[in-house]
Amino acid sequence: MTKKILIASHGHLASGFKSSIKILTGLEDQVQVIDAYVTDEDYSSQIDQFLASIEAEDQGIIFTDIFGGSVNQRVVSKCLHSDKAKQVYVISNANLGVILSVLLSPEDVSEASLHTAIEESAVKLVQLETKESDDDFFA
Repeated sequence: MTKKILIASHGHLASGFKSSIKILTGLEDQVQVIDAYVTDEDYSSQIDQFLASIEAEDQGIIFTDIFGGSVNQRVVSKCLHSDKAKQVYVISNANLGVILSVLLSPEDVSEASLHTAIEESAVKLVQLETKESDDDFFA
């Protein structure tokens, strides 16, 4: 199976993720982005094009920035009204960690693998307490 990845966000966040993916992995060509509301152009057709590009053997993974936000709502609506809905996963509140995890995984995507990637990429509060050794900083 081939993974097809779309990142959709308000503003330039999606392009920012793609820029980071380029720097960290060089795999930016495997990611499509939608920077919504940057212009007056309706981005719905970009979602339609992404969904239309998904072949029978493909898996579509769409990352959105805010759960319940307008971009997320539009993506979900388009997916639900598409014949590709059973081949697509939508992950909201996306961060670079979860996107990289999915992109770099050699495995096919499953609901279980996505739950694991989401848990592993969770937001963390970094404690800035002074420690005797920097060796255990990320412990």
